[in-house]
Amino acid sequence: MQKVLIFAAGAAAGFVLGTRSGRQTYEKMRHQSLELWHNPTVQEKVSEATETVKDKAPQVQHKVGELAKKATHRGTDTSAPSAPTNGVSLEEAAGRTPTATEPATVTSPTGGKHAGGPN
Repeated sequence: MQKVLIFAAGAAAGFVLGTRSGRQTYEKMRHQSLELWHNPTVQEKVSEATETVKDKAPQVQHKVGELAKKATHRGTDTSAPSAPTNGVSLEEAAGRTPTATEPATVTSPTGGKHAGGPN
């Protein structure tokens, strides 16, 4: 029981001392950050950045809207093939024989084994 009391007293003393030094360090960092924030050079750069964002926001909004429309149309278009066929229908691609420039078979980089499975 005595060891527990000694440990608790040591932990309490360490906590109090650590808290005081930690608080002082925190207050010092807070003071330095406030000084930096109120620096005229920093405020000038903040103003420039704010103006740039305000100027570019409509252009970015328009571009994002266009991209969103394209993405939406791609997701709902069921007539487009799911893979490139080089101008050949899927039925023709499935029934034709490979040419000299095309591989006869497709192999996986793992040699037919699953990448995550045991070897």
